[in-house]
Amino acid sequence: MFPPADAAGAAADQRALLSLRQSRLFAHSPSPETITVYSDRVEYARPGLVARRRTVTIRYEQVSQVTLDRRLIWSALAVETTGGGGFVIDGVRRPDADAAKTKLDQLIAGVHARESVAEALERLSRLRENGLLTDFEYAAAKGAVFRSAA
Repeated sequence: MFPPADAAGAAADQRALLSLRQSRLFAHSPSPETITVYSDRVEYARPGLVARRRTVTIRYEQVSQVTLDRRLIWSALAVETTGGGGFVIDGVRRPDADAAKTKLDQLIAGVHARESVAEALERLSRLRENGLLTDFEYAAAKGAVFRSAA
């Protein structure tokens, strides 16, 4: 039996596309820091001293910049948010950090390139004014724009 369409979509969003782990040489605690890249967000997990774990989840809409500090063997990957926050993970193998930066840049560019709701509604109203859409088609398309924005 197949899961409902909504459950299948939710399961697809939960699969990690990429995961980075900090080298133990750079770790400040017994467990290394990790970054997990998903299709809609990036998660940064920082372990605590006694079974505590701090996880920061940042959606790609909130990411302003991803920087990579490349060194001879190890690299540092920094993700900055529009609110001035973010995180830095130091001691990541250079090829892994390069792959993560490339993947994050692709995902962020895809999110930021999407058409805004206002632009989509303006485009639909122009099509209706030009007679290319009926009132029924306009209402259906407008509903689809609002559903995709939510």
